[in-house]
Formats: sequence, structure tokens, C-alpha cells
Amino acid sequence: MKKILYSIAILFAAVVTSCSEWDPVFANQGVPDPAAAVNMDSQVNTSIAELKALYTGKPYHIEKDIVISGKIISSDISGNIYRSVYIQDETGAIEVKIGSTGLYNDYKLGQILYVKCEGLTLGNYCGMLQIGCDDPTGEYETAYIDVKSLIDSHIFRGAKGPEVAPLEITESDIKAALKLGYKSPLFGKLVTIKDLTYANEIFVLIYLDSNADKKASANRLFLSDKQWGVTTWAMSANKMKEYLISGVWDSAQIGNSGDYNHGSVGDLENLTKLINNASAYSVSQYFKMTGGTELQVRSSGYAKFSDTEIDPAIQAGAKVDFTGILTNYNGAAQFTLIDLDGVRKH
Repeated sequence: MKKILYSIAILFAAVVTSCSEWDPVFANQGVPDPAAAVNMDSQVNTSIAELKALYTGKPYHIEKDIVISGKIISSDISGNIYRSVYIQDETGAIEVKIGSTGLYNDYKLGQILYVKCEGLTLGNYCGMLQIGCDDPTGEYETAYIDVKSLIDSHIFRGAKGPEVAPLEITESDIKAALKLGYKSPLFGKLVTIKDLTYANEIFVLIYLDSNADKKASANRLFLSDKQWGVTTWAMSANKMKEYLISGVWDSAQIGNSGDYNHGSVGDLENLTKLINNASAYSVSQYFKMTGGTELQVRSSGYAKFSDTEIDPAIQAGAKVDFTGILTNYNGAAQFTLIDLDGVRKH
């Protein structure tokens, strides 16, 4: 009976302590206390660029003893980055999908983060490489590392140090990065882009019915190609509902991600019910670089600054500098603000 109970205990430990399959021997490898700052420099054997090079177009389940490290360059304190941290070394940057909120309490800007990658999965989301778990649903290439035992077995906090200085990049740097796609070392880095002007154009995608099949063709509202009266960095759920009720959207298009011409808001029955079920989503405000290349500055409806008005001077054409995380979204340059301190008007 004791042997049976022991076997069950070992099996349970294997299930709860890995994304897919965990070797119980790992428990005897001297895993440090995840709550204490550690120095694992001697165990780091792979750069972020070398890790990312393992991705060849499909999810890569890591079975090798790979340990990376980098400084934390993102914070979720404003709510614009969700359940993830970005880390950066001298070779590149990557998103680590730690599936918790309030990460800023434990993961500080400038702090070293170590990731034991064995058992995790390297995947691609719309042009950005991420490190996370296997997604059992198959919908995404990675899932969040959202079980505490998994986080404690793979993610370790090191010493706190000075924050990473943003890399100043140019329009030509962004164009070169887009040609390389997910292979570019720029994507995921903390950068500063200067001298942009407001483009008077947005892109908004709103799920009108949060309970509906998201693959259905008539539950999404698209706003693009002009400003649509949206003068805030994003929209909270309440603000978004106010806009919907106001009728500003009457000529906006309903459809799915591959069909922008399914119909207009006015064609839908029971619009009030749809509005009440609508969920907040992101807003991309477009800005132009000096050579005309557009940059989507993305903000979440859940960000604390979501309903903050864009400075009227910026809307009128004043030049602005941005500091934040450079990302790639399906072949377009996208910029994620950490907070509004990353917006500097000339």
C-alpha cells in the first residue's frame, strides 16, 4: 500500500510541476528558493538570440538544458502589459509568459531574470516569439506559465540593478526589422523612437458579444482608416459603450478577422444587447515617422490610462517621441507603451 501511495505522489508531482512532462530528478537539482534573489550566472548557457534561433516556424518544445537570463524591461503596473514580462540581454529580447497579474510587485525593472527553459515551449504569436507552456487547446503556439509550481521551477529572480536604457532607433531600423520578421533582434526590446506625428487614424477591434463564438462572422466591430472620434489612448469598457450608444459607429464594419465588409452596425438587430455584452479591447492609434512609415501605438482597454485624452497639441501635429516595447503584429510595426511616461511631446 505504501508503494502505491508513493507512486501516486510521484505521479502527482510530475503533473503539477511541468508544462508537459517533468523528470522527478529535477527536484534534487538544488532548485533555489524562487522568492529570494539568486545568482545563476554560472548556469546560463544560452543567449536570448540563440534561444530564438531554435524556432523554425512551429512551436518548439524545449527538451535541452537551456538557461537564459536578461534584465526585465517591462512592467504591468499600468495594465497595458498583461501577465507577461519582457527580458533583454545584449543579443535580443523575448516575452516570458508568466501567467500572473501584479507582476510589478515581484519583477522589477532592471532586475535580472533567469529562465530554465527545459520543459517550456518557444512559440510565435503574430510575429513575436514567446516562451511559455504548450497550449493544450492548440489555439496558440504557447500558453501561460500559470501554475505556481511551474513558475517556481522555471523562473528565478536575480539581483536588482539599474534599469535598461532604451535603444534609440530610426525608421530604417524598423523597416529592416520588419523584413527579418520574428528573427529580428529588435522586436521585444525597449526602444525610443523620435519625431513622430499623429496620423489621425485608428484601428479598433471589439468583440460585440463576449459569449459568442469568436470565429463567427457577425460579432466583431472594426474601426479603421480614420479617427472615428476616438481621441483617447484606448477605451475602457464603459467608455467604449458610450461611444457605441452615441451612434458614432453607425457606418463601421462588422465582420471577422478576414472579412471587414460583413455589414454595418445599423444592420444588426438587438444592438443594445450586443453593446451590453461587449468587451473592452485594444486601440491602435497610428503615428507617422518622418519618412511616412506608420507605427501602431497600441493601448489596452484595461490600461489605467485607457480613457486619457491624447494631448490636443499632439493631435494638431506636434512631434512626439515614444519609449516602450517594439513589437511586430502580422508584419506591421507595433509599439506597446509601458505607461504614459513613455510619451514625450516636443
